Amino acid sequence: MSNNKNINKDKNQLITLYRLVIKQTDSDKELWSCNVSRLRAILLTAVVVFVFGFGMFALFAWTPLHYILPGYLKHETRVQIIDNALRLDSLTRQMELRELYMENIARILNDEINIDSIALDEATAANLDSLKKWTPDILTKSSPESEAFSQEYEKDEQFNLTMLPTPNEGLLFHTPISGNVINTFNPQHGSYGIEIQAARNASVSAVLDGTIIAITHTIAHGYVVMVQHNNNFVSIYRNIGECLRQVGDKIIAGERFALVGTTDNNALLFELWHAGIAIDPRIYITF
Repeated sequence: MSNNKNINKDKNQLITLYRLVIKQTDSDKELWSCNVSRLRAILLTAVVVFVFGFGMFALFAWTPLHYILPGYLKHETRVQIIDNALRLDSLTRQMELRELYMENIARILNDEINIDSIALDEATAANLDSLKKWTPDILTKSSPESEAFSQEYEKDEQFNLTMLPTPNEGLLFHTPISGNVINTFNPQHGSYGIEIQAARNASVSAVLDGTIIAITHTIAHGYVVMVQHNNNFVSIYRNIGECLRQVGDKIIAGERFALVGTTDNNALLFELWHAGIAIDPRIYITF
């Protein structure tokens, strides 16, 4: 019986109306008043908290304001971060490959790579052996039949007025560089030209009018310049320290187009070829 009285008392307290009045302190004038119960106050507070919370959620969830929250990034920003990460990984890989490439180049330049250390199969080894034993066609001896045919042809054409002109007919060769000849033309020992000792950074001149057709660089002979001339002549200049012209440039006889010399020596290796055959430059040029 006492429990029912307590429950009824609590219910009465929740629904009991209280008058909330706002008065002016000076004149005791009533400005605003309302009747409020405890239950209404609790419900009103809950509604206000819910509306305020939902409004804040909607404000940050559906407006750009959520970008100011820590740890929340724009979709474009996240895509850019992923793209930058992929680019960084690619650049790192490229740098590693470039470092490996430079290391290999350094080993090659320092002669640290020995061909004997490379595993070769039998076919490749046989091909390398055949290349080592190969000699150019100009050094091989002709057969007796070929020599007999050549002698007979030269005898028949000796007084023929329709013979083609000699390779140097009408051509005036210029000295490629001033100096002393220290090695002569000797194809049997692999010397297809002559070696001229010159002063340091001496100028190299073209022996005939022509066009530069190739400029390459080798470890043994520095820059190598090839010049194409008329009448199927090609001149080759090795051990060039600095080339002053480019591939495709036309040069005239006597024009200085390069400087001789590398860190090792200042000797010019000069070769003269005609129709694919190396010839002794001293036949046409006075050194």
